[in-house]
Amino acid sequence: MDETSDRPSYEPAESTTPAPGPTARISSFQRLIKVFFSPGEVFEDIRTKPSWLVVLIAMMILTVGAQAIILPHMDNEATLRARLGDRAQEISDQQIEQMLAGSEKITRFIPIITAVVVPVMWAILAAIFLLMLKMVGSETDFVTTLSATLHAYWPASVVATVLMVTLIQRVDKITEQEIPNLVKSHLGVLLPADAPAWLSSMAGTFSIFNIWTLALLVIGFKIVGRLPTARAAVAVLVPWAVWLVGKAGMGALQALF
Repeated sequence: MDETSDRPSYEPAESTTPAPGPTARISSFQRLIKVFFSPGEVFEDIRTKPSWLVVLIAMMILTVGAQAIILPHMDNEATLRARLGDRAQEISDQQIEQMLAGSEKITRFIPIITAVVVPVMWAILAAIFLLMLKMVGSETDFVTTLSATLHAYWPASVVATVLMVTLIQRVDKITEQEIPNLVKSHLGVLLPADAPAWLSSMAGTFSIFNIWTLALLVIGFKIVGRLPTARAAVAVLVPWAVWLVGKAGMGALQALF
């Protein structure tokens, strides 16, 4: 008979408590501030523990707030006539008024549209960047890519929006076509008024704010994706180049039709 079969075991039981997960050193709100002057530290923290909800809400508040300030300064009739171009002479004033009435109805729903569209747009953009990161050899995931993307866009978005809403207070009415030139931050302001539409579209893309954002994206993807700088730059610049060509094509089509 085994003398030890009935003896109680004094061996310590194996611990089933899971190891604590990585913790962020910077809160979601602090990241919104520190990314302006210490982006590398923020992206290192995002690699440890990504966050996206606070910065997404901040982006939506920034967008809706800017719309609330800009829309009262919009000259809707002049904007519509500029869109129609030469066709505006063939349309009666009554038809113009009907178009404006329909546009005003849509304007009421802009906050709701923004709340739905903005998150979807950021998710699509992050998915595109994630695809590019995978192609250049990164093992990062969607949530981390989304967090890095939002934080990279945040600083330039804040500065550009603040400048725009400040300058628009100085004008009574402005058309939608004039808004991109309100802040003299891109090469398009150097072109003559009769420059080809495709060239104006491309030149408008080369702005201080876009370059700032591209630099932050490269820094962010290099850190969160654990990539060399060259590969991170490819993941950023290829989609941007496609967007640049697309803008030029849209500008050419608008001028043609």
